[in-house]
Amino acid sequence: MGDAYPLTTSSLVGPAPVMPSPAAVRPLESARCALCGAPLGPRSLRHHVLSPRDGGVRLTVCHTCRKAALGEGYRPA
Repeated sequence: MGDAYPLTTSSLVGPAPVMPSPAAVRPLESARCALCGAPLGPRSLRHHVLSPRDGGVRLTVCHTCRKAALGEGYRPA
């Protein structure tokens, strides 16, 4: 068997990771419904559905298209 050496605590402690500030994160304002193309503003309802075509691709849709899509074979994500 090989030799085992104890770990020193100084080798495990490194510099803290740099995290982005909350001000650097912006909301996505240019999102559109994948089915009808209506703009989805920051306050509009967004729903995710799985497409029966395309191998279950996840789509972001508006509230109106979600209700119609669920009746056409799409599944909620």
